[in-house]
Amino acid sequence: MATCIICHLGIIEGLDSSQDCPNGHFAHIDCLKEWLVHSLNCPLCREPYPKEVIGQFKEYIDLKENLKQITNDKQKKQEEVKKMERISSKISFLKFVESIEILINEKEFDYALSRLDLHNDSDIPIEIQQDILFLMGKINYLRGRYDLAINQLFKLVKENYYYPEGFLYLGKAYEALGLEDKAQWAYERVK
Repeated sequence: MATCIICHLGIIEGLDSSQDCPNGHFAHIDCLKEWLVHSLNCPLCREPYPKEVIGQFKEYIDLKENLKQITNDKQKKQEEVKKMERISSKISFLKFVESIEILINEKEFDYALSRLDLHNDSDIPIEIQQDILFLMGKINYLRGRYDLAINQLFKLVKENYYYPEGFLYLGKAYEALGLEDKAQWAYERVK
């Protein structure tokens, strides 16, 4: 009994249909049909299948190619929608940060912190989480809560070592508590 070169199962004469390549390698018709969607050459010897064999499956191959193209187009559109959603989210967050900066300038620290708490969610992108941590640390520094500022800013710089403003305010908070060596460590990391 011959075996299919694609699925490696037996080909039962009279029950399973088979098709062979120019070198006589057998394959189930259904296996060959799927194989031809990906390659027009025999999977074993790499010889091209005759045009007559390929012609038998042309309609199926074309249908699969069209479905593949539709799927690719759908994925591209979904990626574009996700990209637009990310851009929209970033623009919205920038407007939000602008409103927080206004509250900071007006020394409305408690209100600014309460608004930041509403946005502090693990489902938001990591960059936004880090920006929120920075703003919370900065606000706590400005309102004289250096312990909270250090806690938030240290968590920030631990996650993102290249956040110079985080190190700046961390250094200021350490300095305000009289921890000069730690303040110096933080200031050295401001670029």
